[in-house]
Order: sequence, then C-alpha cells, then structure tokens
Amino acid sequence: MNTSRPPVDGLCQECGFNYDTGDLQGTVTTLIRQSAESSMALTKAAAGPDVNVVRLRPEPEVWSAIEYACHVRDVLEVQRARIAQCLAEDRPVYAPMDRTGRLKELKYEQQDPMVVAAALMKNARDFGAAARVLKPAELGKLGLYNYPVRAPRTLGWLIRHTAHEIQHHRMDIITILAKLEPPIIPAPKAAPTEDADPETAEPTPTADEPPTES
Repeated sequence: MNTSRPPVDGLCQECGFNYDTGDLQGTVTTLIRQSAESSMALTKAAAGPDVNVVRLRPEPEVWSAIEYACHVRDVLEVQRARIAQCLAEDRPVYAPMDRTGRLKELKYEQQDPMVVAAALMKNARDFGAAARVLKPAELGKLGLYNYPVRAPRTLGWLIRHTAHEIQHHRMDIITILAKLEPPIIPAPKAAPTEDADPETAEPTPTADEPPTES
C-alpha cells in the first residue's frame, strides 16, 4: 500500500472525496457503483493477455491491483460488522483490522482475481444494505475507532470513511492497471505509400513473424 495516509475528514486532495458533502443514500449508491468499477477493472485485466498483470506492483512499496482489491473487499466486510457491533453495544470498541497482517496472512497476491472481484461486489451490496436502513439517531451513535488514532466516531462518519476507502482505492486500482496492463492489440504500422522504394520499404510481418517495436 502507498505509505501516504489520506485524510479522514474534509476534502481528500488525491481522490476528490469530501466528507462534508452528500447525503447517506447518495453516498451509499456511489460506494456500490465505484465498487463495481473496481471489480470490473480487475476482471478485465485478469481476462487480458497476461493475468499476472493484476499481481504486479508498480513500485516495491505500492500494492498491486489484486492486493488493493482484496483490501477493499475486506474493508467492506469489516465495516459492515462494525455497524452491527455499534448497534448491538452501548460502548463499542472496534478491533483493529490489521491491513498489513491480512495482506501476508491471507496471501492477497496469490488470490484468484475473479473470486476476489465477485466477493468485493457482494460485500459492497451487503454493506450498502446495512447502511441504507440506519435512522438518524443510529447514525449519531459512537464507537471507538482506531484509525488513524483512537477516537470516538459516529456511524455516519464510518459510512463516509468507508465510501472514501472505496473511492480512493478505485483510483489506485485503475491507475495501476493503466500503467501496467499491456495493450491487447498492437498499434498498426503505417501503410507504405504507393511510390515507396521496394528496396528500402519495411517488409510487412507475416503471421509467424511478430512486428518489431520501432
């Protein structure tokens, strides 16, 4: 994962998420749509000429697309469980997610991208279903949150923070794949002009002879 930490209030300059705007229903709808976009980006890349592109890290300290997708999948599951915990307990204290520990223990980089993409979408829908029905009094209920420091946070904030996680890591996944994914169809070579000298014109590659890079 990128070592920089996005904000947990106000405007995120990197991905554009704003904690201070948007209603609950709109925030949840956007969360589910952006989860779908992350899922589709992962499956599209995995279905391309090299499935392992989803496992490549653009830099040693930056997670790969599959690692980010696994993280998002697990964030959605953990946050839905925290909603249930907050509703059931008077003074909930959320256990740390241990994102780096999960990365190693669950071997994110080895997981099947198609399975991860499907689970990501299921968890997004389940989180959305749990968040949409919360009443104003429930949205104001507090739980002790661990990130980035231990502090009481409302369920309303928890939902917005989850939406920020989805939007920020959607940007990460799409940006990484855009840098690493090889083109499916090579760019066509310019056709020779009619008056080209046959002695110097570049030969057209045959089916057994792939075009060379210029």
